[in-house]
Amino acid sequence: PTQPPSMLSVGDRTPVRLIIPEISLNRELIPVGLDAQNIPIVPDHDVGWYIYSAKPGQGENIVLWGHVLRFRKAPRVPAPFANIDRLQIGSEILLYSADGTAFRYVVARKERVTPDQVQYILPTGDERLTLVSCIGDRVIVDGNVELTHRLITIAVPAP
Repeated sequence: PTQPPSMLSVGDRTPVRLIIPEISLNRELIPVGLDAQNIPIVPDHDVGWYIYSAKPGQGENIVLWGHVLRFRKAPRVPAPFANIDRLQIGSEILLYSADGTAFRYVVARKERVTPDQVQYILPTGDERLTLVSCIGDRVIVDGNVELTHRLITIAVPAP
């Protein structure tokens, strides 16, 4: 006998790949957390999945982040979110989990916030995909280029 669908177990829903057709982005995800000062770790050349956020299908906030600028030490390596600001409301985003399941989202809103507005990476009580990247004025901090704001791109499950 087979189990009813509600009793079937799901596989590993750890997010492993992000595809955004509109900006030709197709990247493996790197699991990341916080450093010793509780600052989010953002991989230099990859998209990070924040391990303290949700997995797709859990009905919560899934947080991914990536850089928008190339690094001087690797100028030929493109920044993963270099074109994230070009996404429009309604743009499609595909998130694949380790078990091969594809989750389809559409961009619902974009917000420009300051780095201290951390509520966007916290649980929200609803299924959403939150992409965090830098945007804004470029300033030099300890010899590095920093951007003054964050672009928060929020996508919701596709209908």
